[in-house]
Amino acid sequence: MAKIIISFLNNKSGCGKTTIGLNLANIFTDEFNMKTLFIDFSNSVYETELLLKLDKSFLFRPDKSMDEYLYTKEKFYLLWLDESNLKNAIEFWLDKVDILLIDTPDVISEEILNISGKIIIPTLLSPIYIKYTNFIINKLIEIKYPLNIVNVLINKNEDKFLKTDDFIDIFNDIKIAGILPFEQEIEKNIIIKNKKSKFRLNLQEIADGILRKFPEKNYKEAIMKLNNKNINIYHPLSRVMNYSENMKKEKTIDKYSKIKKEVRKKLFEELDIRNMEKDALSHPEKKMKIYEDIKNKIRNIFDKSEFIITDMDEREKVIEDIYNEVTGLGAIEEYIKDEEVSEIMVNRHDQIYIEKNGKLIKSDAIYTDDDMVLRAIEKIVLPLGRRIDESVPYVDARLPDGSRVNAIIPPLALDGPVLTIRKFSKKKLTIEDLIRFGSISEDAAEYLKNAVIKRKNIIVSGGTGSGKTTLLNILSSFIPEDERIITVEDSAELKLSQEHVIRLEARPPNIEGKGAVTIRDLVKNCLRMRPDRIIVGECRSGEALDMLQAMNTGHEGSMTTVHANSPRDALSRIEVMVLMAGVELPLRAIREQIKSAVDIIVQQVRLKDGSRKITAIAEISGMEGDTILMHNVFEYDEAEKCIKRVSAM
Repeated sequence: MAKIIISFLNNKSGCGKTTIGLNLANIFTDEFNMKTLFIDFSNSVYETELLLKLDKSFLFRPDKSMDEYLYTKEKFYLLWLDESNLKNAIEFWLDKVDILLIDTPDVISEEILNISGKIIIPTLLSPIYIKYTNFIINKLIEIKYPLNIVNVLINKNEDKFLKTDDFIDIFNDIKIAGILPFEQEIEKNIIIKNKKSKFRLNLQEIADGILRKFPEKNYKEAIMKLNNKNINIYHPLSRVMNYSENMKKEKTIDKYSKIKKEVRKKLFEELDIRNMEKDALSHPEKKMKIYEDIKNKIRNIFDKSEFIITDMDEREKVIEDIYNEVTGLGAIEEYIKDEEVSEIMVNRHDQIYIEKNGKLIKSDAIYTDDDMVLRAIEKIVLPLGRRIDESVPYVDARLPDGSRVNAIIPPLALDGPVLTIRKFSKKKLTIEDLIRFGSISEDAAEYLKNAVIKRKNIIVSGGTGSGKTTLLNILSSFIPEDERIITVEDSAELKLSQEHVIRLEARPPNIEGKGAVTIRDLVKNCLRMRPDRIIVGECRSGEALDMLQAMNTGHEGSMTTVHANSPRDALSRIEVMVLMAGVELPLRAIREQIKSAVDIIVQQVRLKDGSRKITAIAEISGMEGDTILMHNVFEYDEAEKCIKRVSAM
């Protein structure tokens, strides 16, 4: 595996780019015993032809085939390429040599930059060369290239007392790799063999510094990102071998966690971000400017640091990760934006699952540490006036787009902060969508539509994530426009299309633990608001009693959801919730209330394949002794994978 790829960059002739590259390649071969490949992308035909005539130690014989090259004992290879692409050639040579040096074309090639682990810009100390060098540096800044792998190399200097530190300000704070004296012998031989030559000794010192401080880089991965264009290769190679691009990408879990932590620490030391955000909470433009400054600051910290990431894409990804962790929701930011993701589950900072198309998938995304998960949680809850700390270690909240959020932190969560986000589709689903998905048959859909219009009281039953709220929203769409509807929810998720709708949302306690308004409080209040129908997003506790009373006192056609695995279990669940209201009622009286109030129970299930199906529609038909009688009008046919009618209404 090649240890290093170095590219020499300057589009001003006379700077000694090719000469320095060739001499450095020779030093790597002679002094460090490294197998070296020098790739000439420049049009320096004069220098390479002169080299062939004067230096017979170079392995550069056009008559040799590729295989013959591989079996020679030579260590110095010279290759000419055109400017179209270098992927196939680099891919072939990568495992054959220790170091590759690239003499770049006059036009800056981002492909070459992307695969390089070190960039050297040879230049002269004259105004025109300084101007050209700074032009190149500014271009690198413009494309956000990692400047801490870029070095300027001053060539043809005649002042013996100059030091590298004297010039860093001239070249935009870019580190100076070294200063090479003018060498008369180069005019004749190009390659300096005299080991006492000041030019060679200085260049040897530079080579030693490169080898000692050179960062690791996954060159194969970098090459895979290059465009696979055709390549024209001039002598000495008569053919180029292609390798498969189906190389498995190495995982980079925690690869940059230390860098992220250090940059983030430095960022928080230099900027009081939390107070800046509080000041800009109600000023979007000010907030946008703060976040823009933060991103520039992160990049500035990188460029002045010792943290070296040579791959441009990876470096930008790390900067983006730090930025998202500091200003947004971090590792899950992309999933918040992905409309195909319906659930995001952060089990701990390095274990994130998502639900996509009904299936759970483990994500490669991770948070740097627990602190960043806590920051994401804080960014969600603080604008809502909520708190989460050791005294209040769990919270329910809602994102601006309506997504439901639950967070729980240590000491209750033993492995670190846990964050769960239930997203909701921006597109409002219809009954036709459910039919198309195979969740319900046309016959069952028509039955439920008529039941809503006829003001039947409906309970939607199902497990977590089975689609109860979605179905409730669809059923609510059948309510006539001339009726007054009041919705009551823990977190507002229902989106009714009717005009005459009042939406109420429960409120948790404030920071002092006061001011809570429960679902039950709101259901009681509904009765004073002259509703035609009441829709409760979910009954979980004593509000079930108030809901039953509303259904029994002139508010027919009301609806709610409960957590249960079957229609019969739903009845038992309602009984338990009524008892949680703290009212001492005999069990028979409770069941009488349920029998009188509830007309239909719809069972929703999420199957193993991730699909959501309505598996039963049951009617309450009376009581026999202390038992509520019910029968299924529709049942799920396992063989045909659909719900079918089993009895008449």
